[in-house]
Amino acid sequence: MTCNDGSRTQDSISRRTALGGALALLTTGMARPAFAQSYPTKAIQLIVPFAAGGGVDVVSRVVAEAAGDILKQRIVIENRGGAGTILGSQAVAKAEGDGYTLLAAPTTMVINPALRASMPFDWTTDLVPVAMIAKLPFVVSAGLKLPAKTMKELEALGKTRGTPITFGSGGANTVAHLAGEVFGLVSGAPVQHVAYRGEAPALTDTISGNIDVMFSTLAGASAQVKGGTLKALAVTTATRTRLLPDVPTVAEQGYAGYDLSAWVALVAPKGTPPAVVAALNAAVNAALARPQVAARLLEIGAEPAPGTPESLAAFMAKDAATWAGVIKAAGIKPE
Repeated sequence: MTCNDGSRTQDSISRRTALGGALALLTTGMARPAFAQSYPTKAIQLIVPFAAGGGVDVVSRVVAEAAGDILKQRIVIENRGGAGTILGSQAVAKAEGDGYTLLAAPTTMVINPALRASMPFDWTTDLVPVAMIAKLPFVVSAGLKLPAKTMKELEALGKTRGTPITFGSGGANTVAHLAGEVFGLVSGAPVQHVAYRGEAPALTDTISGNIDVMFSTLAGASAQVKGGTLKALAVTTATRTRLLPDVPTVAEQGYAGYDLSAWVALVAPKGTPPAVVAALNAAVNAALARPQVAARLLEIGAEPAPGTPESLAAFMAKDAATWAGVIKAAGIKPE
């Protein structure tokens, strides 16, 4: 009898233990969706590491407005340019991983380590990939007073007038900067880079003739090109863009293999909860799926590029290796 009572007691304890474990698993499983559904509870800060008005800024604003609408909270843009995008990127890398401080990460983020002797942060460990936003082709544009109308004429101008071709970009060591340096290498024409704190002020100086040409995202220069205040000499991608179908590529003007472009993605500080990353990724992809958003991005020269955090991580790693190879081939030494 005692043995039977003991067995019943032990069975009762086992059942209670199993029930407690099941309830713990259930409540843990319920907590994750509840957390995801509670985010965000306040406005989100999105740092753009360029001055206002450039391609990355324009693209970020279009997507941020739509994604904020989906998340039911405002996504507030803060432009923090300087140091080749390092200032703004570092601010996010050092921020708390709570989902309320994000970075509109440009291609420059994965390029900088190959161009700098030291970096104040490591994007591979200090930042978390969230979502690819868009791919950005570049256009080479010039003021109306510049005599050159093609890349070959630009090359000839640089070789005959006695002074280098001055070209502007949205910052030192950006993709646009490297695109201009690579053109100098493949053409043999002397070039001199002029760095600005964003594309907008560089475009202003190109229009006025203070610099010869501008390597910029199509998103940043499309309005001026279509408006007739700038002339487009070439696009930098392997094939022509449907937005400027009459503008030839650099490659088809006699510089075979020239194919350079940029991108912008959403990243967050390390430690950002997976549920928050998932919520942000879903919001960006849903924003890009909206016909009006996709149309607006294409209108300004950006190609929507939805995807997963995992695909973004793989893409960034591959692109970092590609650009490191370009920098080495061009003989550009780390600063």
